Amino acid sequence: MKLSRWFFVGVCALMPLVVIDPASLALAQPPSPAPLTSTTPASTTPASLAISTMFSPLDVPQRKTMGLLQRNFLEMAGGDAGELEVALVIDGTNSMSAELAGVRGSIDRMLDDLRRFRKGQVRASIVVYRDYGSPSGEVSIVLPTFTADKAAIDKAVESLQPESGEPFFHELPDVGLHTAITQLPWSDSPDVVKWVMLFADAPPYSVTFRDAKYPGAHRRFTNELLVSLARKRGIQINCILCTSSDDNVQPYQQVVDQTREFMSALASQSSGVMLDLSYPAIQTALIEAGKRPEIQYAKLDPINAFDLAAARRQEVSIAATDASPAAATNVSIAVVPHEPLEGIRFDPDRSSVQVATAIRHRFASLPGVRVVSTIDIQRQLRRLRAEGMTHTQAIRGLAGRLRADYVVWGSVAPQTQQVQTAAYRRRDGEAVIQVAFDGDYGQVANVILTAASKDPSRDPILARLANHAMGSATKAMLQSPIAETAATSSELLAALEALEQSLAFAGDSDESIELLKTAEASAGAAVEAEPRNPLGHWLLSNVAFNQAMRDYQRGALDEAKTRMSQMKSSLRRAYRNRSTIEATSLSEEIAGDYALLVDRNVEDAITQYKLLVDPAMPPASQLRGHWMLAGVYAGDWGVPDSFADLKESRRHVIEILANWPDSPEGKQLKQWLQWDEASGQTEHDYLPTIHVQMSKWDEV
Repeated sequence: MKLSRWFFVGVCALMPLVVIDPASLALAQPPSPAPLTSTTPASTTPASLAISTMFSPLDVPQRKTMGLLQRNFLEMAGGDAGELEVALVIDGTNSMSAELAGVRGSIDRMLDDLRRFRKGQVRASIVVYRDYGSPSGEVSIVLPTFTADKAAIDKAVESLQPESGEPFFHELPDVGLHTAITQLPWSDSPDVVKWVMLFADAPPYSVTFRDAKYPGAHRRFTNELLVSLARKRGIQINCILCTSSDDNVQPYQQVVDQTREFMSALASQSSGVMLDLSYPAIQTALIEAGKRPEIQYAKLDPINAFDLAAARRQEVSIAATDASPAAATNVSIAVVPHEPLEGIRFDPDRSSVQVATAIRHRFASLPGVRVVSTIDIQRQLRRLRAEGMTHTQAIRGLAGRLRADYVVWGSVAPQTQQVQTAAYRRRDGEAVIQVAFDGDYGQVANVILTAASKDPSRDPILARLANHAMGSATKAMLQSPIAETAATSSELLAALEALEQSLAFAGDSDESIELLKTAEASAGAAVEAEPRNPLGHWLLSNVAFNQAMRDYQRGALDEAKTRMSQMKSSLRRAYRNRSTIEATSLSEEIAGDYALLVDRNVEDAITQYKLLVDPAMPPASQLRGHWMLAGVYAGDWGVPDSFADLKESRRHVIEILANWPDSPEGKQLKQWLQWDEASGQTEHDYLPTIHVQMSKWDEV
């Protein structure tokens, strides 16, 4: 995440966005916003939580299949234009009593999520199977036709009740599957996608099992027959291995391997998917996902590669051209912690790291300069060290893998804290600029650019960039200190670094939590020492927002409200003192966030964010402006309906996907929209507007 902008939304707390053909915007009238739909899980059993998340790009946990099968449910759902027939085959025995209630309460959610994925109609049918000797018989077709009628589906679902039977613990899933495959009125059209979804906690009988007391308790249909029948009709068999009731733990564990083997064989041989809920780690992930509050979605038009191509900017690096001074843009720079490559550490409180943070922060505030994130540098350095590359090879290899035109790297003297730094050129690994500096780390970038401007023969590209920077309004920004004292400057740099690193991790991860604590402590120490420092308050507001988002998503609403109150308090202080910020882009961004989140003046917020997307602004600020405008126009942040404009929102999303595809924002959008690299298009046409409730909270 770039450091010249708000960290309001990180990987853990991003807002929904949307997209269209930019050429049509001048002629088209803004459409009426599409109605928002909302869903919320009805139960907290593993099966209900699985159903509530398996087709949701927002909620789906990262781990579900434990590697048993190669695909997950999101990939299977796809964006197919055809209709979908799905037969729910459900274990209706007493051992499934809790899970049956969860399934009953969550089927609506699953079908709604599927409808958001599918471009054609989604129709459902329901089959329930039980034990031999159950009062209602071995199998019941509860919903005998495939229907999209919500009332009919709800009525059938409500009728699901568990029953006991004999013997114990094996059951008749093969009978339920055979009934669904052979007796339901499946469409003959090859354009209709056909699924069976089996929910069960026990395996079928062994083919050798016989008991004279229970003559009907035996295996009726083999795996081979079931798969053959399914394939003949073009049906995929998808299996969800459910948990069992608490009083059945021992028999459940005794046969769970058999259940797993049965389901895995059916799913893999029919091109289906299996979800194994027997693993505690998966149950924990589902429970965490199920704590999310009510989610709202906005409908958008599909996005394809042509949309992105129309918006994509010329990304030819000036390092490979003889561009004119006016074209001194699109320079990518990676700044590495200033210590030996073989032992680099990324702790935010280290001097070697803070030098890199200061240089990166300054460079990211320059128009046309893109800086590489700390996390990307860390990952590539780890790989290079593992490959045993030498110093020169490592610098050039790092630049190449990061697609950086220059790598800035050096050392900090342990006793004097003097900085030795150099800018290494990617194409030949040469140190084209080398400087030494003893003073405020925030001045190092200025020293590098000053040296580049004085000796243009060393590197004309950096010289043009330096001359442009030193002769414009950015000169004051480059030369101004970020704090009154070195100690406060160190705290601010530690907070900047910790905050950036935290946004590379999921919001509920241990890494993110600890890094946000570090950022909070360092920024807090900075504003205690200098109460009017706007950068410190800006950092605190970002930390508080990301902490609030984490609390909100785990259902801790009181804690989230407190954090949002802290965020607004810090944002007010940053706004009041923004006149002391030399970086125009950051000052305007703070004004925009204040207008949106504190003053609730959406019109002023839009005006400020539009200033950020001007091509003359630093790329990181442009990205931030597009991100916030996309959310505002999508109806997020609690904005009134009169401001919602899905075409405008979609335009800003296209800008992000086209020009910042590898940014955290771009990656999040690809996940939500299910961007398919092979087909070059999105497969999910709904975006979650996740900040609506949070933005409306009053202060506590």
